[in-house]
Amino acid sequence: MKIRAIIQKIKNSFNHHGEGLPNEAVLGFLRVLESVREEDAPCDEVYARIDQYVEREVDKKDAAQLMPLVREHLDMCSECCEEYEALLDVLEKTSKEEK
Repeated sequence: MKIRAIIQKIKNSFNHHGEGLPNEAVLGFLRVLESVREEDAPCDEVYARIDQYVEREVDKKDAAQLMPLVREHLDMCSECCEEYEALLDVLEKTSKEEK
């Protein structure tokens, strides 16, 4: 789901419940989200680093702590997450076969 669609869904949920708009902090947060463009977290950059991320996980290192932006992107992007899971599966199988 794109950011703008999420924002609209949040705004609509307030209107459907007969409530007014949320407090100023939430509105400020929504304005920040609206200004974010999809290109700000391009899949190409994450895709180029997925192999490093997976290797750290296979080596039992805390990849999420070492590469938090990659983890965040994987949590939000289903396409990159699928690539990550496929690579992780292959490397884990390869690692088990070597032992």
